[in-house]
Amino acid sequence: MKISYMDGFKFAIENQGIEVITDQRPPAGGGEGFEPVEFLGAALGGCVAVYAVDFLRRNELPLEGFAVDVEWTGALHPKRIGAFDLKVRLPGGLTDRQRKSLGRIVKACTVHSTLEHPPEIQVELVENAG
Repeated sequence: MKISYMDGFKFAIENQGIEVITDQRPPAGGGEGFEPVEFLGAALGGCVAVYAVDFLRRNELPLEGFAVDVEWTGALHPKRIGAFDLKVRLPGGLTDRQRKSLGRIVKACTVHSTLEHPPEIQVELVENAG
């Protein structure tokens, strides 16, 4: 994955031939893409959605109306997301056992697990030659 500066606070994020834009909301930026923190919420919600849909498909349950809503609240010292609130909107017809299984499965998605068990992060500053 590569993040390249465009202008203002806008960056192109490229990975495997797909490009998305990240930007800040006005007045800091142009509002032409998700803010970086919004990608974190999208990653969590998208991962939960994939695991949930896989479960629903494997159990031949309907997908009509399925959605994941993601909200978060901030925290300070240090500035960060303090809490995520996800609502997995399910079609009807799940048994109590299926709902419990699905609850365990979505909490096992890779992004959810990563946020609960934070990885080490290393940042190296490298100057371009020339």
